[in-house]
Amino acid sequence: MTTTVPRFRAGVAPFAPRRVELDLAKGALWAQRLRGPFALACTSGSVWLTREGDPDDVVLSAGGCYRGADQGLVVVEALATAHITVSRDGFSGKMRQLLAALRQHWLVVVSLLSLYLIWGSTYLGMHIALETLPPFFMGGTRFLLAGGILFAALRLRGEASPSRKQWAGAALIGALMLACGNGFLAIGQRRGWVSSGVAAVVVTTMPLWMAVLASASAFRARRAGREGATAAPTRGEWMGLLVGFTGAALLHLGGAMGGSGGGMLLMMLSPFAWALGSLLSRSMDLPRGLMASAAQMVAGGAVMLSLSPILGEAIPLEPSYRSLAALAYLTVFGSIVGFSAYGYLIRNTRPAIATSYAYVNPLVAIVLGIWLGGEEASATTWLAALIVISGVVILSVARARPSSS
Repeated sequence: MTTTVPRFRAGVAPFAPRRVELDLAKGALWAQRLRGPFALACTSGSVWLTREGDPDDVVLSAGGCYRGADQGLVVVEALATAHITVSRDGFSGKMRQLLAALRQHWLVVVSLLSLYLIWGSTYLGMHIALETLPPFFMGGTRFLLAGGILFAALRLRGEASPSRKQWAGAALIGALMLACGNGFLAIGQRRGWVSSGVAAVVVTTMPLWMAVLASASAFRARRAGREGATAAPTRGEWMGLLVGFTGAALLHLGGAMGGSGGGMLLMMLSPFAWALGSLLSRSMDLPRGLMASAAQMVAGGAVMLSLSPILGEAIPLEPSYRSLAALAYLTVFGSIVGFSAYGYLIRNTRPAIATSYAYVNPLVAIVLGIWLGGEEASATTWLAALIVISGVVILSVARARPSSS
């Protein structure tokens, strides 16, 4: 039942009523001495609220809610024609708050575990998919399917379609990050140059390449007289680069990375291309949020499928069930679920938490490669992985600290 309050209404209640609905005219006052936990929600209009014992006044707009636990006089003034509800907020209300908090933290934990386990396992998934599928055909199919599904879901949700300029930018970024970054790595795994665990360690050097490219950008800015355009690397960042690339060199010197000199160059170009694409994406007109990921996967997948016959890859007529299952896993979990979880973490946690997968994935990939893939990891591989991860951590900490200059 709704009570209309044209001007002023006051009363005393031994506890907050189970539920009272009030229509307040503009300027109307409602005062009540409530004892016990209560919730006051403004469903339309706006109200000003003050409460005995609370030094801060509150303004509630439509959808706002105020909760109190102790006794005291509550005064509400309608700043505009408003509708409010007052109800008890006892055990059930506290449980709702607890469940809401648990739900939020639960989603963060699930998203983090998804990135740690799923993205850490994609290297083994690629290893299995490449048993009977050629690298660019496999990658192109994976990203085109994943991007198409994600694009369709976002369009059904009401997201705007990218413009022609944004599609062109997505094609360039997709070509660098997926066709070159992922494609070169797939070639290395297909030819047996690296195991799935070592491939993950190679990819972990991407932040190091990002710092190198940023340093080059800072140097060019200073040469052009734009001193404040880009900050030069600090000593801590240079230390992180030195440590990280020492670990990468140890991978090669220790025999963890096989292949010729050209093969080595191709493997190191993988994280370099990914870093270059990431850096360029900051200054390009791209869609926002997950739509950018969808457009880049669609465009990058199309580029990879176009390059597949040019590189002499034959269309597999009888791929194994293992490879097809791995391809499905990479498409659904590695791309769609992974990017969705990453997007949620970026929006709801600190960047340091969202990007922490970079430190965990190599270790997950090495363990899964040994456990499920029958691979071997020497002491040199473990040492190199820890050194590379340490370099990335040093670099991240140095970036987080304010520059003394």
